[in-house]
Amino acid sequence: MLNSPAARAPTAALLALPVAYGLFLLMNSLIDVKEITPELVTSRVLDVITPQRPDPDAPMTKRAKPTPLDAAMQPPPPPRASATYTDIILPTPVVPGTVPEGLSINVKMPTIGPVMISSRDYQVVRSPLPVYPRRAAERGISGTCKVAFSIDPRGKPFHVSAACSDPVFVSEAESSVSKAEFAPQLVEGQFVTVTGLEYPLDFKLGN
Repeated sequence: MLNSPAARAPTAALLALPVAYGLFLLMNSLIDVKEITPELVTSRVLDVITPQRPDPDAPMTKRAKPTPLDAAMQPPPPPRASATYTDIILPTPVVPGTVPEGLSINVKMPTIGPVMISSRDYQVVRSPLPVYPRRAAERGISGTCKVAFSIDPRGKPFHVSAACSDPVFVSEAESSVSKAEFAPQLVEGQFVTVTGLEYPLDFKLGN
């Protein structure tokens, strides 16, 4: 009887029905539904959701307006740098007495002109300042020089020629004398050229 498919289906359904009902009762006992009553909470309505921010262009602080000062007195005018004829009125001096007899009224003062020095010898304004040659200092050489030269009407040396005990000093001796300054010689109010001059120089090493 159970071998036929038509008979196995109702039999299986009858066997599964009590099993399903038993599982339903078991699940119902496991699930305990309790009713929860929510607490009453006072609700608040927000007027503005976005907070207000201060205007960046508005001044941060309000300052009181300064009180205007009363009109100050004008300072006195500065003194004048110079005075004119109309600004100064001086009384006319009155000299009592009369001119003595026999005295000429027109007195002629003598004319005083500039006095020029007719002649003057040349003078040294800035002496030669020679520098000790490095080659001579390294070799420990000392020496003397006689520098011949002339002075033009402007006081500048020219035709400078040095005669030294060692040739190492010639260049420095001539260069120092050429850079020296002189006051030119004056003869009868005229500056003249002076020739045949000689300037001695000593080159000595210190201890």
